[in-house]
Amino acid sequence: MVSYTNTIKICHQFNESIPAAQEEQDCLTALFLTNPCDDRQGLTNEKGSRVDGTCEWIKTNRLYESWLRSRSQLLWIFGGPGKGKTMLSIFLAEELERSTRKSQDTLFVQYFCDNNDEKRNTAVAIVRGLISQLLSQRPTLFRHILPSFRTQKESLFANSSFESLWRIFETMVHDPILGTTNCVLDGLDECDKVSLEALVRKLEALFSTKFEKTSTCYLNLIIVSRKLPDLALGTLLSAPCIQLDADAADEVNHDICRFIQVKVNELSLHRHYPEQLRRHVENVLLSRAAGTFLWVGIVANELRKYTSSEVEKALELFPPGLERLYDRMLLQINDQRREIAAKILRWVVMAVRPLTLTELITAIETPVRHSLGLGYVETIRDRVSYCGYFLTIKNNKVGLIHQSAKEYLLRES
Repeated sequence: MVSYTNTIKICHQFNESIPAAQEEQDCLTALFLTNPCDDRQGLTNEKGSRVDGTCEWIKTNRLYESWLRSRSQLLWIFGGPGKGKTMLSIFLAEELERSTRKSQDTLFVQYFCDNNDEKRNTAVAIVRGLISQLLSQRPTLFRHILPSFRTQKESLFANSSFESLWRIFETMVHDPILGTTNCVLDGLDECDKVSLEALVRKLEALFSTKFEKTSTCYLNLIIVSRKLPDLALGTLLSAPCIQLDADAADEVNHDICRFIQVKVNELSLHRHYPEQLRRHVENVLLSRAAGTFLWVGIVANELRKYTSSEVEKALELFPPGLERLYDRMLLQINDQRREIAAKILRWVVMAVRPLTLTELITAIETPVRHSLGLGYVETIRDRVSYCGYFLTIKNNKVGLIHQSAKEYLLRES
């Protein structure tokens, strides 16, 4: 029979656990900024699902296999614009997430940076996202953050608190209770410059300490980005890396071929290409894509406008390479629309976050005249379409099709 004293003790412990649980929930709520799972799904919705047979090569890559066997290692995957890096990141995230479900000793965390979203392009946002995922999967790690949260409250998660947050994160990834944590960090190059410098310095220090006997790091990190930042030094430069443009050129070209096959088959079904024409379109795209998924995607969308009798001549309109394709896209803007298009592009390029349709039309200070049968929002969408494939509209927010488009437009301006 349970004694009266023990009953009182159990009740006291239960009552203490209620505020403790509430404190942890308050901390998570204040910490939350964006859900990486939702961000990943958003990228999939925006870019389309992965084409079957692509990205599979990474699973048998020697450096990736070595990384997967490790408990604390950095692997850097980098390549030029439009090389399918984000799709590869999504594939890796899905694979690692799936394998982690089978193991209680391994965690998986992820983060997808976005140059167009101020909530996802700072070092503080990245660390907040990673800490939040660690706490959700290993609640015992709250002991590393609650003392600071009790004194600093929400200010602990301000943009000025990077040093405090990194100290907490570093303590967590050195805690043996964590177990091995596989992490995919996509688009590090999309961070603002100050954030990038700060984060690279911390990663440099973190992975250099793993060789010290007194320090055990449990973070196994893959960074997928455009290129090694100029400021990457020492440990980061000497880390294993897969250069998509060189080390994995054959594999990327295989994926491009598969991607083109699928896109041309879709066009063929849509426009009823005869077999000879289908093969011709496929060969032309292969010869001009220069290993760039983005180029193929833009051209395939444009070709949907042309009938089977028009498409052969239309192919002559698309120059090889992404840069020259962007040149053509600018030249294609009608003279009568060019002034409004230039205003729209300037605002979208310079904005720190995606602008809503209403914000954009207010910013360019151009009166919107309603066309017959078109509402206000539809008329604004029509103005945005003046800019062609440079811009996308998602959830009534206007953004650039790709970071390379932003860089191109900044150079041209």
